[in-house]
Amino acid sequence: MLSFAIVVPNLNQSHFLWSALESLRHQSSPFNLALMDGGSTDNFQEVIGPYSDIISFLRSEPDAGQAAAIREGKDKIEGEIVAWLNADDYYFPNALDKVVSCFEQDPHVDVIYGDAVHVSPEGFFKSYFPAIQEFNQKELTRSNFICQPACFVRRSAYERAGKIDPTLHYSMDWDLWCRLALSGAKFRYIREVLAAVRYYPEMKTLSGTRKRYLEIYRVEKTYGKNLLPLSWFKYYYFDIKLKGTKTKIEGACFLVLRLLRRLKKILIHFTNRKYITSETNYGFHCSEPIVFRRGIIYLPWYSKRQWKRLYLQVRPVSDPYEIAINKQTCSYVTSSNGYLSVEVPLLSSSYREISIKNLKRKKWKFYDSWIDLK
Repeated sequence: MLSFAIVVPNLNQSHFLWSALESLRHQSSPFNLALMDGGSTDNFQEVIGPYSDIISFLRSEPDAGQAAAIREGKDKIEGEIVAWLNADDYYFPNALDKVVSCFEQDPHVDVIYGDAVHVSPEGFFKSYFPAIQEFNQKELTRSNFICQPACFVRRSAYERAGKIDPTLHYSMDWDLWCRLALSGAKFRYIREVLAAVRYYPEMKTLSGTRKRYLEIYRVEKTYGKNLLPLSWFKYYYFDIKLKGTKTKIEGACFLVLRLLRRLKKILIHFTNRKYITSETNYGFHCSEPIVFRRGIIYLPWYSKRQWKRLYLQVRPVSDPYEIAINKQTCSYVTSSNGYLSVEVPLLSSSYREISIKNLKRKKWKFYDSWIDLK
């Protein structure tokens, strides 16, 4: 059986790190784990103690940055399939099994990537990774439609492409995918939710720094050969969209960029060009808070605390809904504050599937979810 080489870079993220490590405990495929800590000053040692048996290589000292740590970690451990998992992200149960099955079925495929969910710091559903699509090499130079924690690469292809660039700080994943494509690697997208990605104001992706957008600009210019790379506008749009609180300038930019995106779709429609990216993920619209009849939420849940009640902020809240959790139909009450309060059955599985169907209309709106814990 093929084995994995998984690298987890970390720096003062120990309050999240446990879930990344716990998610690896819920994998049955063989893996080697390199935990690359940049010299954390939080309770790092206390957190990793219970997971010492699954850590193949551990380094905890100041380093040259995340990309350099990931590159070093992959060189330190064995495994035919390489990947990295940020300390604040985590895998779905048995995600590695699904990936290795695809690699074994097709010995010519070099890169497998799947879907991912965006979750709050507490692990509650926010949205799906919006840009996912079937592989298209030209489109890859304009958009990083591959979610990094949900991507796995044969080591032979990784080394042939030149490994990860240790000088990059924000876009090392996109840069690697482009170099893999240029080296002739065969990509395959699978319709499976493989990873959960935390979104919160302090995360690096939402930093909004000039350096981040400059790196994005350079990747598109290098591999897309475009005279005027504009993909960073799209990243800026989604960065603002996922922010809880926006400044006045960010709010104005968001409205302008949303209008431009709609105009682009209209232009594509009237010029009969193919619009590659799917409009929906599991019933949820990719860029608007719209659900088409039924939305399916997939979540991993590794905490020992049980769910007590699930809250869903929807519109119209007065419509009748059909809600099920792990195939069990659930009763709910409608709150005057504009959300559905759902009674949750006893759940023992670390895997959650939440089905929400509006029984009255084809399109409705979903804004947020949160959970009361026992």
